[in-house]
Amino acid sequence: MILPLLSPHRRDSGLLNLLAGGGVLVLLLAILTWDGLRDVVAELTGLSMARGEMLSLLALVAIAGLTVHLARRIWDMVPHARFSTEERRILRTLPQALARGEIQPHFQPVVDADTGQVVAVEALARWIKADGTILPPSQFIGLAERAGLIRLLTKGIVEHAVRTAAAWREHDLDIPISINLSVEDLEASDLVEHLIALCDRHGVPHGAIRVELTETQSIVHFDVVDRAVATLRQAGMAVYLDDFGTGYASLSVLHRIPFTGIKLDQSFIRRMREDPRADAIVRASVAIARDLGLALVAEGVEDSETRDRLGQLGVSHIQGYVYARPMPAHDIVHYTRQAQAAQNPAVQIQAVQIQAALTLSL
Repeated sequence: MILPLLSPHRRDSGLLNLLAGGGVLVLLLAILTWDGLRDVVAELTGLSMARGEMLSLLALVAIAGLTVHLARRIWDMVPHARFSTEERRILRTLPQALARGEIQPHFQPVVDADTGQVVAVEALARWIKADGTILPPSQFIGLAERAGLIRLLTKGIVEHAVRTAAAWREHDLDIPISINLSVEDLEASDLVEHLIALCDRHGVPHGAIRVELTETQSIVHFDVVDRAVATLRQAGMAVYLDDFGTGYASLSVLHRIPFTGIKLDQSFIRRMREDPRADAIVRASVAIARDLGLALVAEGVEDSETRDRLGQLGVSHIQGYVYARPMPAHDIVHYTRQAQAAQNPAVQIQAVQIQAALTLSL
């Protein structure tokens, strides 16, 4: 009953768990070897045990508790205890799919509502199988997180995004690409340096890559995350706080970490027309961003009415279906040139040529 409380899932250090376990065993030893307890046991059971026998009983109790605890841990580590048959099949094929290039980013534009120009794109993972079917991210990203494969997946998307940025620049298309990194990614000692080195290797200016930090509610080591964000910003990369407003510690995180901007969470954006409280939260978030001098992006904007309301509040950078769904890299070229075509028809012809070249190179 007591040993399972010393769970390795806790954030406490291993030393603390060890000391706590030792304290529990010492307490049990003191209780079970107490002469008065032996008299109570004898009275209730009719068995008279010497001190050595009581120690043997203690050992049996400890071994039994430890066995149960270890059995639970082993059961938790067995794949069939955590994943369904279909989930195990996906996990088995995920590393090979990454190696074959089946998992790659699609890009959703962030549009300046005032000018109609694309100011950035967000890289969103898509699993495109050999037969052309697309596995939605909801079916494999959360699964990769649970299975401990998310670092592998993130690294693959990051590398693909940087290569795409390099290919775009070869065709005079300078659009920043946002990539999603988790707190765990920033706490890893090598990922930030790997991202910067990757840009240098492909000749991509650091400013062509943006980072969106997700899952900030799980930050434990603020100093580590703070240093990682500072390193990215010193290298010239913008760092956004993603899903602003959903985490209980969003304001604390915003206060302690030097972000470049914030992204308003779509759960508020989609409800703001019908829910005055959601509208109030968006208005307050806009005021916070303005007062702190932070860039602001609203994501999940699906209709023109919501876009217009955001415009009234001073939010011009919009991401969502009202403009475009995520699309392959070569389609971004055509999309970004469309806004310019009305002013310069030659741009449309150039876009077609670049799109064809990128289709072959990516």
